[in-house]
Amino acid sequence: MKNWKSVLIGFAAGAMCMATTPAFAGIYKAVQAQLMPDVLFDIDGKVVGSPSNQPVVNYNGYIYVPIRFIADSLDCQIAFDPVTKRVEIVSPEPEVIEKVVEKEIEKIVYVDQSDDPDYVVYNKLPVTVYRDGYKIALRTIMMDDKDGGGKKRTRTYLTVENTDISKVSLMPYDAKLTLDGVEYDVSTSGGGRWDDNWDETIRKEEEKEGYILFDGVDYDYSKGTLEFQMRVNDDSGDTIEDIRIDFKK
Repeated sequence: MKNWKSVLIGFAAGAMCMATTPAFAGIYKAVQAQLMPDVLFDIDGKVVGSPSNQPVVNYNGYIYVPIRFIADSLDCQIAFDPVTKRVEIVSPEPEVIEKVVEKEIEKIVYVDQSDDPDYVVYNKLPVTVYRDGYKIALRTIMMDDKDGGGKKRTRTYLTVENTDISKVSLMPYDAKLTLDGVEYDVSTSGGGRWDDNWDETIRKEEEKEGYILFDGVDYDYSKGTLEFQMRVNDDSGDTIEDIRIDFKK
């Protein structure tokens, strides 16, 4: 329906309002024009013609349409003010349709009530932690050599999204992984202990993903915790925030 606004505005100066105008007959110059009764209008997919008393006119190579017919077809209010000589068109209020969608989501959690009086909730992966201006998701945990004869190397894959802060950066150096009560430190096996992305600053509206590597992890676990720190800069200086992600396999 809104596509017709440009048509109405474009032709408003010459379009016929079909208001009562005999009083102006002697004021304005008379012209010769051609009536075009065979012109049709496609309005919201419905093809119609204008009434015989509201014809389409061809004058001086331009097509003039009956603005009252167009306005009525679009449920607009229209009036002509003879004092100001202004055609007034008011669009109808948009119809608001509310649609309620109900979706059932299964949430599986494990609650450990043994040590922590506040209880710790372990969510199934992936798990997302929300902080002021950014969020971190632990997406999955993968073992490089689960069944082979080499050294077990486990990667924790993370995504950091900076939504509304100057810059943040993940600090993997002192990260700690705890599985079923057993603690594991960041791998000490030369290079590649963490993804190169964590050496870079994540600026506002940026997102980076990468891993932190741990050695000797027992893959057969039930629940765990990943802990590390984030450096946050909101243009007033750096602050260090502790991050803890509790998860269940």
